[in-house]
Amino acid sequence: MSSDTDQPLALFFDQTNKVLLAAFSGAFTQQATIDLDTGARALQARHGPFAVILDFTEVTEFAIQLRDWPQFAANRRAIRGTRRLLVLPPNDIFSPLRLYGTQRGGPGGDSDVVSTRADALRQLGLKSPTFEPVVSA
Repeated sequence: MSSDTDQPLALFFDQTNKVLLAAFSGAFTQQATIDLDTGARALQARHGPFAVILDFTEVTEFAIQLRDWPQFAANRRAIRGTRRLLVLPPNDIFSPLRLYGTQRGGPGGDSDVVSTRADALRQLGLKSPTFEPVVSA
């Protein structure tokens, strides 16, 4: 799963465990979130609910205005009520997302923030997931 700056979002799905892996790279833009929403809705229609890992490890810039983030998070989330893990390396780029994750996480929350993809897999109880690229129809 290599990152490509021409592809700011790569989607992978493990059908057996019902987990979507969204790997972002380069600038994290509103368009990337729209593309994620579109892809997730299509997968939900085919496979039903699933957990989501949002991996921001390869993101170099947070290019969404902070004032727009709460509205996006509340209105654009394709799959509600499912487990969601945000992989956020410990650097300042991810402060807005880390804040969002802590507000959404906690008791009864469905979002958690972790530092590595391995941590996300561990929290979901996955030992050898088989993520395959999601192909647009």
